[in-house]
Amino acid sequence: MAVAAFRKYFIPVWRSAPLLRICLPLMFGIGLGNALLDTNIYWYYTLPASIACALIWSVALHKKPLLASIGLLLGTLAVGTLLVQLHAIWQQPAFAGHHYTAGQTVVATLAEPAVPKEKSVKANASIALLLPTGQLQQVKGEVLLYLAKDSNASLLKYGQQIIFNRPLQPIKNAGNPGGFNYQTYAARQGVFYQVFLKANQYKMLPGNKGNAFRKQLFAMRQWVLQSIVRYIPNPLENGVAQALLIGYRGDLDKTLVEQYANTGVVHIIAISGMHLGMIYTLLLFLLKPLGQTQRMRLLRLLLTLGSMWLFTLLTGAAPSITRAAVMFSMVAVGDFWQRGSNAINMLSAAAIALLLYDPFALWNVGFQLSFAAVLSIAIFYKPILAWFNPGNKILLHVWQMMAVTIAAQILTLPLGIYHFHQFPVYFLLANLVAVPLSGAVLYALLIMLALSWWPFMASLVGQLAGWGIAILNACIIWVSQLPFTTIQQVQISMPMAVLLCCIIAGIGTWWLLKSSKGLLAAAASLALYMLLLANQKWQTATQHQIIIYNIPQYSGIDIVQGTRSIFIGDTALTQPGFLQNFHLLPTRIRYQYQPYQYSLLDDSSNVSFVTNGLRISILRQQLNYKQSGMHETDLLIVSGNVPGNPAKILPHIRCKQIVLDGSNSAYRIARWKSAADSLHLRLHSVAVNGAFVVEQARL
Repeated sequence: MAVAAFRKYFIPVWRSAPLLRICLPLMFGIGLGNALLDTNIYWYYTLPASIACALIWSVALHKKPLLASIGLLLGTLAVGTLLVQLHAIWQQPAFAGHHYTAGQTVVATLAEPAVPKEKSVKANASIALLLPTGQLQQVKGEVLLYLAKDSNASLLKYGQQIIFNRPLQPIKNAGNPGGFNYQTYAARQGVFYQVFLKANQYKMLPGNKGNAFRKQLFAMRQWVLQSIVRYIPNPLENGVAQALLIGYRGDLDKTLVEQYANTGVVHIIAISGMHLGMIYTLLLFLLKPLGQTQRMRLLRLLLTLGSMWLFTLLTGAAPSITRAAVMFSMVAVGDFWQRGSNAINMLSAAAIALLLYDPFALWNVGFQLSFAAVLSIAIFYKPILAWFNPGNKILLHVWQMMAVTIAAQILTLPLGIYHFHQFPVYFLLANLVAVPLSGAVLYALLIMLALSWWPFMASLVGQLAGWGIAILNACIIWVSQLPFTTIQQVQISMPMAVLLCCIIAGIGTWWLLKSSKGLLAAAASLALYMLLLANQKWQTATQHQIIIYNIPQYSGIDIVQGTRSIFIGDTALTQPGFLQNFHLLPTRIRYQYQPYQYSLLDDSSNVSFVTNGLRISILRQQLNYKQSGMHETDLLIVSGNVPGNPAKILPHIRCKQIVLDGSNSAYRIARWKSAADSLHLRLHSVAVNGAFVVEQARL
């Protein structure tokens, strides 16, 4: 049954989209390469040899299509695996981590203009190491610079260099379960270190080492941002305008972003293919008067491609916008040659181009959502559109917009729930308002920039754009305040997300191809999904855990019993906001529990209690061991930089495990570790080892 269905439904698609035959094995190869990165296989010889053998096999057996296809598939798989190795900077001999020693003088070249933050100025920089001979050794791997706010830091531009000898700090992951793995994310971006520099800890070097083209791009980007602020002075509105036009999100209000996300229209302020589609439509309209002669059509093509790619680079060339640029480029070239285009073929070409440039883009959420949305529209838009024929042009346009929104949501649903743990209930209503309104605002912003030489008219258009953004924000805020706006805190595993995709594929096969086998496949996938869900619910109901979070400068502990927990920690962590959402909420979603009781810590006393027969002591003040004698406990949590000498405190404590929470300084952590090692006691520092998570019965 499965083989017959495969031959009937998948093989025709496979044959009609030849680039899909390259795209899928390339993706699998990249996944395989990532899984094998830390193995001892020596890639530099085995993989090129495998690729060569597979391709020779494919060419030699060209008269036998099946065997030739197998050879091409294996060769493409090997290419994907090799791409990961070539882009894994930390595996290469020139990686900074193989050469840098603490205290070594570093010359950093800014890879972007410095961006002012709340307490510092931030910039990415490539680095070179100053050798004892006075020569510079170029190394791979960028560093995040955090510079104290002063007159010099605010003037740093792309390509400028600074010199310093402060130790580089490796970027670490907090290690809180379910939390964002920033270390892995940064490594895939090529960033491995960070350093905090005061005004007197670095010097600016003369000259500029930046690329001339990139300088112009950054200068244009800065001009756009300044023009928006000049003609749309309201901070709430110009922040949205900057994000809408060129994807700059530095001035966006965090609460407003959350409301956009909760209503399912965050793609409006995350530069994407929708924005480039509007630019492409505008270009076609503006360049139409050039005529239909061969030279004019070629000029139109060059102007269209140049404008689209300039806009793409200006926005930072994120995977979603680059995918759109590749696809629209293929559409434009196909139109020039008067040839039709295959949507799946174009999507495959865009994926191949992006993955050849950066194989780690496969793990980029924007990449995944962008390709899933376009694939979903290509498959489901026309069948959904056929549901209803309004018989009116205005209603038809409204229904077309709704059909696109519904179609895009189908394949992005599993990804959205897996990555963001929520589903926006009113996504259709929100998009029905936000998409046309944001399109009008985008065109108004482009007109405003075009009229910047005429300040009066630019200001007038800017005011209109500001009013449009104000209406857009008001609509989104209103939708976000409706009851049951978002289904939140939904936890699904990777296998469950895959099964959701299988359910959608099965139902889609039954619906579009009238195949009962698709419905059977969907039912089987649903049964497996329900089994996994039941197992997850059982594990949640029977869990008994202690979780000590890694939150810099704060104490946070959850004593988990099934779906409820007792929170013990600082007052700031009980308030809604960034600290709670970033550090605590992902873990609570991961293990599906909610706190029902809060116990706040203070610095005046130590705390001891028993849970499920487990004795826990929280040390906030120096233990008066001379009066109390030996203190016995199962788990000792050291919090808040306890005064005193740990080497004198620990001999009077008998415990199974010591945990230092995030409120301890690096100096105090080192002292406690030294004392614990000398007494052969188990010690876990959340700042060094990540969050402490243990089943109460196993301690």
